[in-house]
Amino acid sequence: MVRRVMGLVVVSAAMVGLAGAADPPKPAAPDAAKAKKALQELQDFMGIWNLEGTQKVGAKTEAWKEKVDWSWKFKSDEPAIKVSFGEGKGKYFSGGELKYNVEKKKYQLALAGADKAEHVFEGDLLRSGGLKLERKDAKTGDVVRLTMNTLADGIRFSFKVEKQDGGKGLFATAFQLTGNKEGESLGASAKKPECIVTGGAATIAVSYQGKTFYVCCSGCRDAFNENPEKFVKAAEKKK
Repeated sequence: MVRRVMGLVVVSAAMVGLAGAADPPKPAAPDAAKAKKALQELQDFMGIWNLEGTQKVGAKTEAWKEKVDWSWKFKSDEPAIKVSFGEGKGKYFSGGELKYNVEKKKYQLALAGADKAEHVFEGDLLRSGGLKLERKDAKTGDVVRLTMNTLADGIRFSFKVEKQDGGKGLFATAFQLTGNKEGESLGASAKKPECIVTGGAATIAVSYQGKTFYVCCSGCRDAFNENPEKFVKAAEKKK
């Protein structure tokens, strides 16, 4: 039991000092298009999620609330998705960026831990459409795995963190975040509006010339507000 409790503490603290992967060179235009296409597989992640965190500490289960925000990052030469935990003050992570390495054909998520250090996880899509990413501590051999996906037609989200001591044996759950997308409920059955910027399911309202439109994330909201006419005209051409 003591070992399990220590494992929970280690999830955040033991990752300090892990060797971070070197930043890859910025991709050329064709590679950027491939990276964007790969990231679009995770369109259902976009938006704000009201999650509840849970973890086992001894014989008790601790719980806390945490808002997680996934959004497109447009002001960059390299396609990326931003994520924020607890508005930058999450229990274990504050935020980071998700990218796709075209050469390695791998998704790479760089997260800033509560310890302020950057931790880079790498992995692939799940058949269910989510992500499974891992990183290994070069000193201890411990492996930390992140598994995340959407459920209930994109209404619910699950973010699970597991740890494998020394890189051997079974993975033990360190903590998990689950909950619903902001503005959504499991009882809802109406068709969701499409994001006027990316075309994904949208829940955030924006307006232009007295008309209301919808976007999927804060990144798309900012892009729309900077040049609403561009996106409105593009949407009208599709009709």
